[in-house]
Amino acid sequence: MYILTLSFCGKRYHGWQSQENAVTIQRILRDVVAEIFRMEVPYPSGCSRTDAGVHALEFIATVPELRNIPPESFQKGLNSFLPSDIRVINVERLEGKYDGREFVAGKHYRYMVCTQPVASPFASDFSWHSGYPLDVPAMQSAVRHFVGIHDFATFMASGSDVQTTVRTIHQAKITDFGDYLAFDFTGDGFLKHQIRIISGTLVGVGRGRISPDSIPDLIAARDRNRVPHTLPGSGLFLYKLFRTVEELTSYEIPTDFKGMVW
Repeated sequence: MYILTLSFCGKRYHGWQSQENAVTIQRILRDVVAEIFRMEVPYPSGCSRTDAGVHALEFIATVPELRNIPPESFQKGLNSFLPSDIRVINVERLEGKYDGREFVAGKHYRYMVCTQPVASPFASDFSWHSGYPLDVPAMQSAVRHFVGIHDFATFMASGSDVQTTVRTIHQAKITDFGDYLAFDFTGDGFLKHQIRIISGTLVGVGRGRISPDSIPDLIAARDRNRVPHTLPGSGLFLYKLFRTVEELTSYEIPTDFKGMVW
């Protein structure tokens, strides 16, 4: 089994998961692997689903070893066939069969908000532009309420078949970089659109429409209708994956744009 570590720009894709009549990361990767192996192959197993337009600095996928190709050669072959907005950063080989999710104990997501009065035309694919001034201290006060073990049903989009909506957020932080805000969240797992809905709620706080102190009540309500705003996928990055719980709990959120093109 090959374990692939990927990085991709999600601008042109309808997320990771293969869909009919849509271009996705999983479909592109499957077609390239089939070209290299010169045979039909199953869809690669990914560590997570991503929404349309969402980016990943780190993503894990598994591919069955249908041909004996050294990892270094397989990596070079993949990158020579894949479009330039999908890159294979590393290839490992392990005995046995694995699902991509087995290698992930937690994730770090970062949502970028552009706060320039007039956004750069290059910012639209990698951030959401706020056309209004935002109260950053109020948002920073509000974001702390999301830390901990909570039932996040209020912040989950419809159409999900999860068995439980309880999740643990280990860290939640907003950093002001001047022209950009970074909303950072680390946790053991996240619900459908959870980060995008939470980010939309925080923007509501920043615009004075939601009180920072009302966040616990919104969480307790378990009512999606209480937080109607979901920010678009273009500002969301799957920033880092954690292989172990220890790595997740000892992690410090970066205070820069390391690994991101700005």
